[in-house]
Amino acid sequence: MAKTQSKKRLLVIIIALLVVALAIAGAVVAKNLNTPTETTTDTSQESTDVTDSDASTDTDTEPAPKPDTSVTPAVDPATLSSVVVEPLGVTVFYSKGVPGFDFVVKRTAAQTQYVEFSTAALVGTKCTDDEGVFASIIKNPGDNERQTTTQIIQVGNDTYGLTLAGAGCTADAALLTEYQTAFTDGFKSLTTL
Repeated sequence: MAKTQSKKRLLVIIIALLVVALAIAGAVVAKNLNTPTETTTDTSQESTDVTDSDASTDTDTEPAPKPDTSVTPAVDPATLSSVVVEPLGVTVFYSKGVPGFDFVVKRTAAQTQYVEFSTAALVGTKCTDDEGVFASIIKNPGDNERQTTTQIIQVGNDTYGLTLAGAGCTADAALLTEYQTAFTDGFKSLTTL
């Protein structure tokens, strides 16, 4: 009789532990489903960083891309997501489906504002102080800054240039390409606040 009661107690304890484990697993899954797909860091701190470790140091100068003065295309919410960068006064669009990222607004030595987009998933070990930057958007780039841009658009009275980071530092070149393609696809839809 004592063995039967011990077996029943053991069975009740095991069932109780399984119920608790399932409840914890359910809570974790529910939390992950409610987590947004993007993480934005809105900072009003502005840095005076001048150099970018990913910037090209080639001495050959290519002509700067000409601004695209066409009308901003309509934004398709089915294909594009957006993030508001208040310190820069813009809404940046990118293709849906990219994992989360952070951004920070900075200034060059010439006091030109720009925003850097980064993710910890791209941080590599090849470069010192790599922050996983995959793209930057600069407001009213100067002639030297235009040389590093891949696209330039005119929105209102301001010009914006998109710069894509090189693949030399990243830990995941395929993921870098995914982020850069998403931002390149949405760049022409950039709007001001």
